[in-house]
Amino acid sequence: MKKTYLLFPIFILTLLLSRIVHAEVSSTNTNRIGEIKQKITDIKEKTVEDKAKIKTEIASTTATIKNARQELKSIIEMRIGKKLDAQKTKIANVFENSIQNLKDLIARIESRLSKMESEDINVSSSKSLLETAKIKLTLAETELTNLENLLAAGLPAISTSTSKNNIRKTVLKNINLQSEKTKSAIKIAHKSIIEVVASLKKGLMKEKNSTSTTQTVSTTTNN
Repeated sequence: MKKTYLLFPIFILTLLLSRIVHAEVSSTNTNRIGEIKQKITDIKEKTVEDKAKIKTEIASTTATIKNARQELKSIIEMRIGKKLDAQKTKIANVFENSIQNLKDLIARIESRLSKMESEDINVSSSKSLLETAKIKLTLAETELTNLENLLAAGLPAISTSTSKNNIRKTVLKNINLQSEKTKSAIKIAHKSIIEVVASLKKGLMKEKNSTSTTQTVSTTTNN
């Protein structure tokens, strides 16, 4: 019996100790699980926060790129505009100077024709050619006016709209075509005036030969 009495307290003590240890282990596991859950929650919140930051940064970067592109487009458009304006002035000046030079040449030819007529030289053929040259020069002036009207209308700005950019391309194409037409008309007028000059030279040569022949015949007769 004494042994039984001794074993019973030991059994109770062991049972109590077991429950205490189990309680401590359970508490420790619960704390660890709680810590793990909190870490998961923190990670999720951090991930959401990071995503929001990334999204904000992407939006900001996109806006910056868009603004940079727009600024670059404006700079390019400004440079194109300046170059085009410079080209407009250059093209117009070259053609205007060419036409003015032809007008000056016609004025000198007319003066020469008047002088030759006063000397009883037949210049009817040259005068006819000169009238034709004047008509062709007038046509060249008309083509230049058409070109200047196109240049004065201005060039549409670069746009994100395909239809507007097509209009811009059409305007540029028309300017180039009209430039070629004006240049061609000036060349034709110049060629026509050269024919007048050649005719005058030919007329002068005939007159010179005729005078020389007359003088020779006169000298021979007198002898």
